[in-house]
Amino acid sequence: MDYMDTEEERRRRELHKAEAEAAKLEQKLAELRRKARSARSRLKSTTRHETWHARRLAAQDRQAGYDGEMAEARHFLRSMPLSTYVAALQPYAEVYPETSVVELEVMAVNANLDDWTAAGKALLLDLARARYAEECRTFEAWLKEHPNEKGWRDKPASRAQWMLIWRTVEALKLNDRPERLTRGEAHDWLQEHGANVRLRGPDRPDQGGEPEGTLL
Repeated sequence: MDYMDTEEERRRRELHKAEAEAAKLEQKLAELRRKARSARSRLKSTTRHETWHARRLAAQDRQAGYDGEMAEARHFLRSMPLSTYVAALQPYAEVYPETSVVELEVMAVNANLDDWTAAGKALLLDLARARYAEECRTFEAWLKEHPNEKGWRDKPASRAQWMLIWRTVEALKLNDRPERLTRGEAHDWLQEHGANVRLRGPDRPDQGGEPEGTLL
């Protein structure tokens, strides 16, 4: 009888130990699954972020020789109609037939940097103006529907407003660029400086028949 009691107790201890170890393993597995879900979520968050896309897409350009000072000229080159684009790269392709397209672009941009930078800035300003004009149309419609709503003026200036302010300062060669504005103040500044109407800048280099973009 004593033997049976001793053997039963031993087997109970073995069972309890095994159950305790199984519980620990289940807890560890649950923690590993939680970490995997968290890592998967962070990965998806990263790959959805605009910064991730910008870095991934810019990597080849950077390796080929582009730098930040060439951004506007590159924009102008890639805005050309296909026939004009091909003609712009053709002289470099004839000399370096085995070179990649992006490296040929860098050669062409370097050779035309000043003119293409000016043209690219003009195109980007046109784009900013078009987007701002659409934003203004939407905003004016909203104001008509909410005539008593004034709280918007105290909100920080929007990214689109700052983008257009900076480009307007550059286009008009203004000495003072505002640094801190509310949305209402930015709206007034842009209206005062004609930022939602067409600005006629200097003549642009020939674009081979390419439309100049939306000018307001």
